[in-house]
Amino acid sequence: MTRHWSLRTRLVLFATACLIPLVLVVLFFLDRGIQRNTEQIVNSETTISNLTSQVVTGYLNGVVTTVEKLATQPEIVAFSDPKVDTTRVLALTRDARTDLAGLLIFDDKGALVSTSGPAPKTLLDSIQVQLAQTIETGQPAISQPISDTEDRTVLVISVPITTASQAATGTNAPTPTPTATPMPQSGSSDAAQGKNIGTIAAVINVSYLESIVVPYARGKTEIGVVSKSDVIVGTAGIAKNIPYFLSSQEEHINQALEGDSGNFTSTDASGSGRLGVFAPIQSEVTNWAVIVTSPAPGTYSRSLVTQSLVALLLASIVILTLAVIFGEFSARQLRTLAARADSMKRGDFSVNNEPVGGGEIRELSIALADMGNQLATQMHGLEESQVERSHQAEQMRNLLRRTLRLQEDERRRIAGDIHDAVSPLITGALYQARALQMRNGASPPAEREETLANVNSLLEQASNEIHSVIFDLRPPDLDDIGVVAAIEAFIQTFSRTGLACRLEVVNDLPPQTPEVRLGVYRIVQEALHNVVRHASADEAVVRLESTNGILRVTIMDNGIGFDPAMSYRPTSLGLLSMRERAAAIGASFKIVSKPGGGSAIIIERAETGDMLSDVVISELIAVTGTDSAATSESPGMAASDPAPDRPHVTQERTDP
Repeated sequence: MTRHWSLRTRLVLFATACLIPLVLVVLFFLDRGIQRNTEQIVNSETTISNLTSQVVTGYLNGVVTTVEKLATQPEIVAFSDPKVDTTRVLALTRDARTDLAGLLIFDDKGALVSTSGPAPKTLLDSIQVQLAQTIETGQPAISQPISDTEDRTVLVISVPITTASQAATGTNAPTPTPTATPMPQSGSSDAAQGKNIGTIAAVINVSYLESIVVPYARGKTEIGVVSKSDVIVGTAGIAKNIPYFLSSQEEHINQALEGDSGNFTSTDASGSGRLGVFAPIQSEVTNWAVIVTSPAPGTYSRSLVTQSLVALLLASIVILTLAVIFGEFSARQLRTLAARADSMKRGDFSVNNEPVGGGEIRELSIALADMGNQLATQMHGLEESQVERSHQAEQMRNLLRRTLRLQEDERRRIAGDIHDAVSPLITGALYQARALQMRNGASPPAEREETLANVNSLLEQASNEIHSVIFDLRPPDLDDIGVVAAIEAFIQTFSRTGLACRLEVVNDLPPQTPEVRLGVYRIVQEALHNVVRHASADEAVVRLESTNGILRVTIMDNGIGFDPAMSYRPTSLGLLSMRERAAAIGASFKIVSKPGGGSAIIIERAETGDMLSDVVISELIAVTGTDSAATSESPGMAASDPAPDRPHVTQERTDP
């Protein structure tokens, strides 16, 4: 058996099918978003690394330039002269460069000569190698981060003090104000020609570098300024685990220290993916690199995808729930309509036909209600018709029984008339004829003449009786002189019953077919018999008239009258017989009466000339068929069957 999906199932499947492309579109745009975010992050990190490199390089070059200018000052060059106050020059420089934590002057042996600012022993011990390198090479140098006793981390930039500077400037030259100028080229002519007599060192707080680097780190972006083996400046994420950062980024740090730049992917200590870029810091005194990293889109995209899928799942649940609810709501309305249709199929039209739903479903329910009302009306009409047909069938059966009874009564009457009236006459004539024959001519002539006269009289009486019986069966005047003369002869005979009856003819009647003549005659005959039996009348009038092509026959009496509505009782077989005879000849039948006011029976028929009405009769017989035709709806079925007349005709034809 084929399984049909319900409307609710179809809606759920449709909603699911709509969600599939929605999920694919969301995943596609998430993937595209991740790609765009990756590109944006790399571009942003590259910009941050370039800015960091420029800021750090500019700052360091500015410090080196300031210290080199300071190293050319006469007071500084003559630092070994006890009469020269180098402390003042150092203090003035620190006042101008508040970012410097201290300025230190060392002799060529690395001994501290003068200072402006703190100079803890740990700091002095940490830079001895750097100072010796500066005296030996004559080039500026920068230390690794140093933690001093004041719990701070500093960097030390050392610049050589040469005798060439003293020769070039003189001892009486004024002291210039330190400025951040571009860093001089290493290996200048003064440095090359002079002798390195000492070093001047500038102490830089790493916190100051952090203050100019960290602001570029927004959100979860990490920035690290690194050397070969240490992190100079690092944001919080890098500072928490410096060894892991150096080991994990060793390859990229080395590439940056070699002057390369690029981007990479890596993982942090927690295992989360990160995107990063590396770039060198372009400074003569340093060999540093800058590393910038940010969370990879894949790290937070997983949570974004998860959140998106959860949102899609919730949306899908809501959509499917709405589809189920809407499908159930619509299906419930359709099931209601289906139940109504099923009830109407079973013939139950008492269901509630109020419109349900909206839109097309409401239109369907209204159409179904209209159809149900029409079917109910038709069924009611059919039931009434069936009751009427049953009533008519019962009347037909009663009429048939009455007709058969009348036929038998008529046969008995004819048999009695023949037996009582005709048979004795013929028998008497037969006996006299045989007696005359037995005498064989021996009778006297007078006696023989008398006997023959008696036989002739008896035969004449028998003939008259036979003609009387034949006239009762079918008046010969119907075929000879017409229906008017036949009715007139019947009325004259019928007047012997004591009912004063007369015939009125208005205008000449047109020619009628034998069936019409017989039908009119029998209706008049039946009507007058009813008047005698039931009306208690003393006068009756039969009127035949032709007006405007209409043949009208009216039978009126001055009897007690009756209620015409009672004429449809099963016992009113006389009226039913007349009504059926009228229908058989294509005439209308009407009863006008009221209790105590007499009655009138009126039949009207359109004139058809000599056109035979057998066509109508044959059609009725063909439709109604045999005895089962008694249940036909046609009111003229019984009257179209000339059963009451045929026995008379047959008797007339078979009567010897």
